Parts: sequence; structure tokens; C-alpha cells
Amino acid sequence: MMRKRCLIILLLFCSRIFGQIDHQYIDSLKTVLKTTTDDSTKARAYRLLENSTRAINSETSIKYLDSGLVIIKKLNWINGFAIYYNDMGANYHDRSIFDKALEYYHKSLEYSEDLPAARVSTFGNLATLYHHQNNDSLALIYNEKMGEIAREEDYQYELGNYYNYAAFIEKDTLKKKQLFQKSIEIYEQLDVPLSLATGYMNLGDITLDHREKLTNYYQAKTIFDSINPSYVTATSNDIALGEEYLLLAQNDSVRRNADITETKEALLDQAEAFIRKGIDTSKSYNYVQNLMFGYGKLYEIKKEKNEFEEALKYAELNYTMYDSLYSQENKNKLARLESQKEIELRDKEIEVSKLILNSRKKQQMYLLGGMVLFATIGGLLFYQNRARQKNNRKLQLLNQELDQANKIKTRFFSILNHDLRSPVANLIHFLHLQKDHQNLMDTDTKKRLETNTITGAENLLSSMEDILLWSKGQMENFKPEPKPISVEELFLDHKKVFSGYLNVRFEYHNPENMQLFTDENYLKTIMRNLTGNAIKVMGNIQTPTIIWKAWQENGQKLLSITDNGKGADKDQFKALYDDHEVVGIKTGLGLHLIRDLAKAIDCEITVSSEMGKGTVFTLLFK
Repeated sequence: MMRKRCLIILLLFCSRIFGQIDHQYIDSLKTVLKTTTDDSTKARAYRLLENSTRAINSETSIKYLDSGLVIIKKLNWINGFAIYYNDMGANYHDRSIFDKALEYYHKSLEYSEDLPAARVSTFGNLATLYHHQNNDSLALIYNEKMGEIAREEDYQYELGNYYNYAAFIEKDTLKKKQLFQKSIEIYEQLDVPLSLATGYMNLGDITLDHREKLTNYYQAKTIFDSINPSYVTATSNDIALGEEYLLLAQNDSVRRNADITETKEALLDQAEAFIRKGIDTSKSYNYVQNLMFGYGKLYEIKKEKNEFEEALKYAELNYTMYDSLYSQENKNKLARLESQKEIELRDKEIEVSKLILNSRKKQQMYLLGGMVLFATIGGLLFYQNRARQKNNRKLQLLNQELDQANKIKTRFFSILNHDLRSPVANLIHFLHLQKDHQNLMDTDTKKRLETNTITGAENLLSSMEDILLWSKGQMENFKPEPKPISVEELFLDHKKVFSGYLNVRFEYHNPENMQLFTDENYLKTIMRNLTGNAIKVMGNIQTPTIIWKAWQENGQKLLSITDNGKGADKDQFKALYDDHEVVGIKTGLGLHLIRDLAKAIDCEITVSSEMGKGTVFTLLFK
């Protein structure tokens, strides 16, 4: 039993060190297989061999797992199934055969209920797989499961992997950077150089500052060079360094912002040196994907150096490798070639294609130049069109703002007209009485008229100050500012404004001492306009009376104004409800103003009028 437990630990942690394994180490493992008779040792050796050769040839390496699985089945070792199935899933995962990878990952989970060390690894692999399939919602779920086990069991290395995977899933660049830094801190504490170097490389990939990016790549390179510069991730880092130097050479503005003083030619030479190093290592160890990417970057470097013949050569190599990696159709065709004759025929076709390609190199160069020229012209036209559209949008916005300003100005003129006309007319009426009928008045009457005149003038001044102060604060943004207001204070202010109308009896009823939450200035304007309209229609009415009332009903707050005037037909109130009603003498501008202001404070107005009995306007506050 102790032997099996030790083997579990070795099997689980060997993947952390296989980046340092070389061909000599692989040969030594093969020697162990030939010389040992211990099944546990053989199982361990087969797994180490698969881990060591997967990056070189994953299709061949899985055969080692198949051989080891025979031993696991012979031992009927449940925990061994969990470990081996996880590795088989990882092998298929590396080859992008996702359905088989999922099958083996889930098989591993079936056997790892009591083996958290294997389970945490499988959850991490599932998170990575779903991320590769652009299914980040599932990737996040499995990564969180991995994190839970890592925290519960205090698996610091797996916790570092959790932060690392979370960084890949995270969309926000700043959070992604913070997660990578957390993983790097853990790898540094644990002294896991391969993971630490890979972490620095990942951090470099997502860093926007180009100097910082180079620093991260060089930190990764220093570590890779100390452990195994030929490892596949070390090769990726070399190519990343070459790509960064190429970018700096291609972009003057980026180079200036990064305070890089080297010339374009020097940067291109550095880029080529790193790319060639990556290509040479990838050729030696058959790192096909890195090799393909390196050829593509070497094509760009040669193009920048105006070495077009060399550039075309690397472009062809890049395309050929891309086609062999990603064209499933071509893979299937090659799989169906059953005879040597067909293979030879295919080779001849390739030879003919190469000859044709060589004869068209000059044409391609001219075509490339023409495409660049057309692209430049198209870019200029596109930029010009975008600038024109941008200016048009600005003009439209300015026109809209001007139109809105005109509407606001018109609205305030309407408010001033309605709120100030009646008090001014009343004041003039007092002045005419004092002038034209001075001899007919006794001393008390004169004193009363003088008092009323002064009071009317003071109320007019107070109303003007209120309205002008309100207009000054509202001209740029005509919007209500609701706040709690007392109905009693509203009625007192209203009583002052209309105190000069001695022939009209005013009543105010507020039995519940009600409060409203609305814009005080909007509501005052509505009340003054409704009162002014009521006064106008009671010219020949005996004992003209206007009653303002406040009450609550069914949880809603209401205000009403009632007059005992002549009443009116419902068509005369059409402007209160119809936005399209034409403003004129019959409809009255005041109703339009009342309608707009009421809408602004979310107040509903209803009217009830009966000929010969009077009219009731009711304000319902929602």
C-alpha cells in the first residue's frame, strides 16, 4: 500500500519537471523499462516518457500511456486510473481533439473522488479546455472548483495555477495582470522555475507598456536559459521577444513612447536573431506551431528589410505549415492516399506548383506594391469620410441644442406673460381709481386704496423676483427639481399674489395640513395660471368665488381649484390634453403652458365644467 501511495505522488508531480527533461533523460527512462521487473516502476516510467515526449510528438507519446494503462488495469489500481486518464485527456487536448479529451477528463473524475491531488489537476485541465473552446462560463466554473480544492488541501502550486487560469479567462486587462502577478508570487515562493518563467511570459503577453513587456520577456528568458532553453515555452518566449522588437521597428510612435533609442535596422536585427533562434529550436524538437508562427514573423522582418525574395520564401513556408496544421480537409485527403503511386503523383503536383510559384514571384511583388498603394488611398478616403461624418454629427448636435434653447426661451416668455400680466393690470386699475375718482372718495376709502396699491406693487415685485430667479437657474437645463413643500405655504404665497382682487372671494381648504413632493416653482406657475384664467371668466358673476382645496384620497394627493363662473364647453379645454392642438385665441396659450409644466412634474390634470355653474380643475400627484 505504501508503494502505491509513493507512486501517486511521483506520478502527480512529475509533470512539473518534465520541461527540464532532454533526450538523454528519455533514453534513461527507456533503459529503466528494459531492466526493471517492478510494475509500479514501469507505470511511473511510462508516464514520465509520455510527459517528456508529448511536446515532440503527442501521437507517439500516447502509446506510452497505453502501455502504462495495461499495468494499471493489471494492478486494478483505482487511483492510477484517475492519474492516467487525466494525462490521456491532456494528450488529446494538446492535439485539439476536444471530444476525446473531455471523455478522458470525466473518466479521471470518476476515479478521483478520494484523490484531491488528481482531481484538482483535472479541474484545471477542464478549465483550460473550455477556455480554448471560447466557453469561458464553463471554464470559470471548473477553475473555481480547482481553486476550492487547492485552498482546502493547501496545494500552493495548484493555487498558483488557479490564478494563472483565471487570468486567461478574465477579460479586464488590469485584473488579468493582477491575477498573473499572484500566480508568479506563488511560483517564486515554491521555487518552480518552469512555471515562474511561463508566468513572466504570460505577463509580458498582456502588458501594454512596451518597456515593461520586454522586461517580463527577458525575466522569463533568464529562467528558461537556466533550466532548459529548448523547452517549447522557452521557444515561444524567444519568438515573442522577436515579435516585440519587430513591432518597435515597425512603429516610430511606439518606439518614441517607449523611449527606445535603437535604430530601426538594429531592432530588426535583434528581432531576426530571436526569431531564428526560436525556429532552429522548433525544427530540432518538431514544435510545429512555433515553427509556423516563426516563419510568419520572419516574413514580416524580411519585408521590412526590403528583402522581398527571402520574404516570399518564408511566407510560403508559413502558409504550408498553417495549411498542414489547420486544414482538416487536407489531412483527410492525405489519410486516404493508400498507395505510393498516389503519393508520388502528389509530390509531382507539388513540384509543378513550386515552379509556377517561382515564376510568379515578381508578379506577386508588383501586386503587393499595388495593394499597399490602394490600401493607403482607401485609408485616406475612409479617414476623410469619417472626419466629415464626425463634423456633421457635431453640427446636428449644435442645431438640436439651439432648437432646445429657443423652445426654453419661448416657454419662459409664456410664463412671464401669464404670471405678470394680471398683477400689472390690477395695479393699473388701482392707480386709475385714485386718479379718476379722487373727489368721490372719502379719507378711509383713499387710505384703503393706497394700502391696496402698495400691497399690489409689493406682491408684483415679489412675483417678478421669484420668476426671474427661477428662470436664471433653469435657462441652461429646464428640468424640475422636486423637494418636499407645504401646501399651507403654497396657499399663503398664492393669497399674497392675488390679494389685490377685492371683488373676488378666495377660499383655501387644507384640513389635513398636506405636504407634496414636487417642484415648487412649476406648481406655483400652474396655480397662478389656473387662478388667472378663473378670474377672467367671472366678469359679470355676482359674488365671484374661487376655492383652492387640498386632500388625500385612496393614497393619492390632490389639489383642486373651483370657480362659480359661467362654465365652458369641453372643446375649450382641448389644449389641456392634445399636444397637437394649434395655439390660438380660442384655445389660449395658458392651457398649453399648464399642460407642459404638469407633464414635467408628473402631475395629471382633469377638468369638469358645467354651463352656468362653474369649472373644477383637479391636480392629481402620482
